[in-house]
Amino acid sequence: LVDAHDRIVAVLGGVPHGSKGKEWQVVEAAAAAAATKCRESSTFTEAQKHGRRGDFASRTVGYGYGNGRCKPQNYRVSGKANQKAMQELLQNKAVQRISGFQNALFNTFGHKNYLEHKVTNDELLHKQPELRANFPNNAFAATTFNLGPLSFSPPHMDPDNRASSWCADTPMGPFNPDQGGHLVLWDLGLVIRFPPGSTILFPSALITHSTIPIQAGETRYAMIQYSSGGLFRWRENGF
Repeated sequence: LVDAHDRIVAVLGGVPHGSKGKEWQVVEAAAAAAATKCRESSTFTEAQKHGRRGDFASRTVGYGYGNGRCKPQNYRVSGKANQKAMQELLQNKAVQRISGFQNALFNTFGHKNYLEHKVTNDELLHKQPELRANFPNNAFAATTFNLGPLSFSPPHMDPDNRASSWCADTPMGPFNPDQGGHLVLWDLGLVIRFPPGSTILFPSALITHSTIPIQAGETRYAMIQYSSGGLFRWRENGF
């Protein structure tokens, strides 16, 4: 999606070229199964099950800066069972493939922005080795897993994310994308079909967005990668 000056606003990335059909469906299904296992092996507070982004369980890992933090810090996952479940999800090969595709799309369609993210992350990890990256060679600092089982959101923005950048969003099923799960970009007047396993990049801090509910009996998860805007301000002010 481009603006009047042909600047890329968002990327409807679909699935990896050459992986259409059964191969990527297997990857998506395996990632969805891993998300189910993580949810069933975890416990969540009421705040983690009912937030401004919707009534579904979610978990954030990686690191960020802002909201009262004195310096960049890891997002906390409380409890050994929850930590183990999240670590298993991050180490799942299908989840790592989705992460890699999100990262590759970012590098392809926003290369300069991608490089700034990569350099910022590399310098932060050098300065603060206690920070934990979710995936190797990845430009995003944080990942949120919406673990549903009914992950759809009312209209909202994500003001903590870097405004001049994108988040990478990939839903997982099973659900019928013709009957629900569409991404709505309100400021652009667009309703976008968003099948399981496909990826969209968009500036979630700038555009009001929501997700259309899915049908009864269906399941929808989501994997979203992004970086806090505060990380870049921290670096630009000399750490």
